[in-house]
Amino acid sequence: MDRQGLEASTVIGADTIISGTIRAQGTVLIDGRVEGDICTDGLLMIGEGAIVVGNVYAGSVICRGLIVGDIIASEEVELLDSASLNGTVRAPVCLVDDGALLTDNMNMVYEAEELSSDGDASPIRAVA
Repeated sequence: MDRQGLEASTVIGADTIISGTIRAQGTVLIDGRVEGDICTDGLLMIGEGAIVVGNVYAGSVICRGLIVGDIIASEEVELLDSASLNGTVRAPVCLVDDGALLTDNMNMVYEAEELSSDGDASPIRAVA
């Protein structure tokens, strides 16, 4: 993960385990383990070797680690080469690199659609 120029407002280090919900604003960087939901209006970066067991709600998500739970993003999700997701992606744009593992499903939604709604949505675009 390229961290040049990254100014994370919240950082969970590699030797840290958090149990409970994280609510933050701005960029959140996870290199450790989180057992609970993560909510941010900005960018969430999950580092290689990081583990999240819970749902993720963010503006954008870049993942190189493991997520066991759903990802709901208002802008974009990137599952990079070492990423593993056991859950559903719900976002207008999802990029999946070669080597990334998605073991549930992906729902592409309209940008203007409420992400919390259960209505059907047609895909905007999927890049894989």
